[in-house]
Amino acid sequence: MPVSDFVVLLLFGNMLKPDFHISNGETSGSRDDYSQYRLLMELNARSFSYVLLNVRGMRPAVIKYFQWNQFKDSSIDEIMRDIVFEDEILTLPTIGEIFLVYNFPESSLVPERLFHPDLNQPLTDLVYGNLDKGLVINEKIPWWEFENVYRIPANLHKLMQQKFSSGKFWHFYSLQLKCHKMFTAKEENQLMKVFFYSDKMIVMVCRNGQLELFQSFSYQDSNDVAYNLLNCARQLRMEQEEISLQLSGLIEMKSALYEELQKYFLHITFDQLGDNIRITDEMREYPLHYFSSLLKMAICV
Repeated sequence: MPVSDFVVLLLFGNMLKPDFHISNGETSGSRDDYSQYRLLMELNARSFSYVLLNVRGMRPAVIKYFQWNQFKDSSIDEIMRDIVFEDEILTLPTIGEIFLVYNFPESSLVPERLFHPDLNQPLTDLVYGNLDKGLVINEKIPWWEFENVYRIPANLHKLMQQKFSSGKFWHFYSLQLKCHKMFTAKEENQLMKVFFYSDKMIVMVCRNGQLELFQSFSYQDSNDVAYNLLNCARQLRMEQEEISLQLSGLIEMKSALYEELQKYFLHITFDQLGDNIRITDEMREYPLHYFSSLLKMAICV
């Protein structure tokens, strides 16, 4: 057995355990037809989450969230191989629709009038360097005049294509911009949406419906978060007291992080799901904004 395989088995045992596992019991029976279900997965360098959505009832049957910050010596494709070939939901037959959303920061949103596929690699190397020999691909963002040019780990993409041969692939930025158009009834004059993860946040800034920023920031504490958000506002010449700050992901209302944000922003809300999806009793045990971005993407694809 190769050393790397031994390390993975030593660390994980049979499989990495999810931090969250929410199920309404729909998949616990002996049924073998999942053609009315949609699987949407989101994957970044340190975490993986998915929702199995009952499209007919528009309700989540299963939500899972994994993270592996403690396993920094293992490659992401080693970790993901363990998950996707062992998880009982990811090995279900006949799932009707399968989508994978890559959430890696090496992304450039290029205006359509300036886009040319021959420039994808040079652009990415110029902006992010050329030490990473990943796969550079592009996709058109629906309802926006942008092409998203982004880089993902090549071995990881090969693995996911092998496991989900019928799956369709997106980038997080692209699909969130599509979700923004679909779910926003009224555009704010100055909107700052922040998606929180355990070790990073993603900031999307729109002014009067026009995109001004979509970027990932690492952070270690609440001071880092406040500094980066205030710096974004300053660089974009936004009126701090007028900013509508919308939060989703792994942030608690009763936390030092939320209290820090309240010092600088007057208009703070948590992302809402609305009436587009049926909330199960099992989901109500957690703050719904934990999963709002994941569930909205599952609706939007």
